[in-house]
Amino acid sequence: MTDPSDAVKTPPVIHDLTGSILGRFTLRGLLGAGGMGQVYRAEDNTLKRVVAIKRMAPQLQFQERDRKRFLKEAQRASALNHPNIAAIYDVLELKGEILLVMEYVEGVTLRQRLRKPISIEEFLDVAIQCAEGLGAAHQQHIVHGDIKPDNLMLTPAMRVKILDFGVAKRFAHFDPNDATESLTASLSGTPAYMAPEVLLQKPYDGRADLFSLGVTFYEMLGGKQPFQLDSFAGTLARVLHVEVPPLSKVNPSIQAPLAGLVSRMLMKDPQDRYASTADVVADLRKIQQGGKPATAKGDRPHSRTVLQLAVLLAIAIALISWRPARQLWQSLAKKQHETTAQKVPPTEILAVLPFTAVEGNPKLTALGQGLVDSVSARLGRLTEDRALEVIPAGTLQQRSATSLADVRSQYGANLALRMALEQSGELIRVNYSLLNTQDGTVVGGDSVAVPAADAFGVEDDVAQGAVKALQLKLRPEEQAALNVHGTDQPAAYKYYLQARGYLLDYAKTENVENAIVMVGEALKLDPNFGKAKAVLGEAYWRKYWLSKQDRWTKLAQSECDSAVKLGNAGAAGHTCLGLVNDGTGRYREAATEYQRAIELEPTNEDAYLGLALAFEHQGAINKAEEAYQRAISSHPNSPVSYNSLGTFYLRRKEYEKALRMFQKVIALAPEGYGAYVNLGATLSNMGRYAESIEPLKKSIVIRPSYAAYINLGTTYFGLNQFGDAATAYEQAIKLNPNQYVTWGNLGDARKYLGAKNEALAAYRKAVELASQELKVNPHDPDVLSSVASYYSEMGDRDHALLYLGQSLQNGHNDKDILLDAATVYNNLGETGLAVEWLGKTVQAGYPANRIKDLPEFRNLENNPGYMQLVGKSQASN
Repeated sequence: MTDPSDAVKTPPVIHDLTGSILGRFTLRGLLGAGGMGQVYRAEDNTLKRVVAIKRMAPQLQFQERDRKRFLKEAQRASALNHPNIAAIYDVLELKGEILLVMEYVEGVTLRQRLRKPISIEEFLDVAIQCAEGLGAAHQQHIVHGDIKPDNLMLTPAMRVKILDFGVAKRFAHFDPNDATESLTASLSGTPAYMAPEVLLQKPYDGRADLFSLGVTFYEMLGGKQPFQLDSFAGTLARVLHVEVPPLSKVNPSIQAPLAGLVSRMLMKDPQDRYASTADVVADLRKIQQGGKPATAKGDRPHSRTVLQLAVLLAIAIALISWRPARQLWQSLAKKQHETTAQKVPPTEILAVLPFTAVEGNPKLTALGQGLVDSVSARLGRLTEDRALEVIPAGTLQQRSATSLADVRSQYGANLALRMALEQSGELIRVNYSLLNTQDGTVVGGDSVAVPAADAFGVEDDVAQGAVKALQLKLRPEEQAALNVHGTDQPAAYKYYLQARGYLLDYAKTENVENAIVMVGEALKLDPNFGKAKAVLGEAYWRKYWLSKQDRWTKLAQSECDSAVKLGNAGAAGHTCLGLVNDGTGRYREAATEYQRAIELEPTNEDAYLGLALAFEHQGAINKAEEAYQRAISSHPNSPVSYNSLGTFYLRRKEYEKALRMFQKVIALAPEGYGAYVNLGATLSNMGRYAESIEPLKKSIVIRPSYAAYINLGTTYFGLNQFGDAATAYEQAIKLNPNQYVTWGNLGDARKYLGAKNEALAAYRKAVELASQELKVNPHDPDVLSSVASYYSEMGDRDHALLYLGQSLQNGHNDKDILLDAATVYNNLGETGLAVEWLGKTVQAGYPANRIKDLPEFRNLENNPGYMQLVGKSQASN
């Protein structure tokens, strides 16, 4: 499929040629412009008539092959002669440019007409004319390829004129049973109106136009476009997967015969649609005359389950998160995906390899991705009381670790499970192999075949086969749990698997939107599917994480609550609720939910780590450390738990402990970029700035990341290299523009470069982003203290002290928040209070020698209280 990024490339600027003379034509006015070019109202000076001239965009004329093909197609379309088709009079080449001379149509586009409601009578009249015009083209073996309201004109006399046949394509035989001679798709239309076979680059014919016309009819009668979403990928997912609600439900005034006609035009499989435009016209006329269509099959014809998946747009990247604080040193603390493995023989460390896409078969690819993710989770639940650690496929996919060498070097895995799927007719064959990562030898494996429609059977057989290959002996309760799905509907389970697959990389908006679409379909089939509710809740939360829009948190809370109340979501419902509660400041409730999840699933590592964070956010530090230790006890060789404990120590300023943890991780997995980020952050926090540059740069060489750049910026800041610091922060913002702390740090760097206006702009942006987070969690002391600092930098005393007071109330004597208090008072010119708060900062455990390195307090170097404070530090050191 065409790279989706092509759809959003900005075309070169094309200048308005109004008033110019091209051959015998004088261009009188610009009618419109787009990616394909410009359309002018022009006067034919020879024939003395008004015409429309389409000047093709220069970027479409670069290749001689493309020019010849376009000319041929336009010349063929010029042979069309029908009252409902805007005629093409001529095709010209003038001064190296291609011009289409077309009929000039007075009136409005259907898009403009739809700004007001349309009656059934008017709809039927317009619909019949549209179908008749398309029928004339199809009889000449020409498909339009971009039917939509914008390309349908209505004259003052309500005559339909179909525009833009100049870019139509020809198919050999309009025979619904002969797809082999049909067109092969090129993605050059409007995705929300394109037929599934076109989006999937399969052969297509005139029935693709019928789908597009059906979408237009639905929009005319239902008042909304049925497939359009904010993102390209989300739109594709809806076209490929979602059967839209019947029109009779969207608009109760629509009778079943007409709703059924439109539904049939929107069938995913072209063989389920009308065979020809003539059949559509015949049924429309019967409806117009009050009769029942002969070929319409009811309100919403049933079609086969469509599991085709749009080309995956996800780029596997690591997801970075940290406890928000204005401190200049940020650690890589995202617990699931930013880790490297701890290998302690003789434990088997099993990496479940991500599924490799099946070329030309997106349907099978989608199933495989969800299947591998689910099997990973099942095997992970079998690690209790066993010398087995499972690295999930999702974690590996986030890090693009797909080969045996990758999982061995980055995670210390000694075994890998690889799965491949093949489909033949109605059977799916799953080949799985257990491999030694050192030499690639096959330790075990098998091949199983199950009916394609049996989602349960596919997963059960693979999971059982993997258990057999691992030579695990299951207890009866484990055997029973291994076959639990949470629903009795295989189709719903397939949608659920696809949604899980999309959420493996939730840093991409389109992936989250696709997950929401897929799990929505699962819940339509089984509204009581608790695990699907939990996935939907998580997807909504990830949507908030990406957009920072508060409305998504309410939706997430509602779905997670529903998952728990259904009682069949298991630990997933409680971890979902814990995630949302913790993110919205309800830390005690979050801890309760995570504890319930652990009771239901003692091997759930995410629940232990979520519990630790919830305790940490409450200020219950001892309980938090205990929870991290419980996570390690539950998974003694887990990369996630060890890394999380290291970042916990880093946040607590216990640098030596953190340093030992990250050095150990790097020794075991020298190609894991996340550990280098954490090592660099730790060294930077210790004031060892020069030493921290090497691991941070090494991390960037392995893989550029937001966390590496923000830490590198902070390191340069500590070395007073403010220009380099600003550059690094700008790189971090390019990778993640919605994090307030990066903008605040950039403001600091610009301030010391003397760029006052640029610094103020960065601080304002930081306040804007931080304020969005406070809407979700108004009690977060770190965010509150950050906002106070930014306001003090901007000279806004009232707001600075307001937010500082709220921060200190919630801060539990946190060292960084106390330091921010000193910063605020110093910025406001109250140096006595600044020194007083610096003293409190040191008493709380902040290294006094580090304070001396902070440039924001250099104005205090002649202050006796300040010098006494840092002087004691130097003496003690």
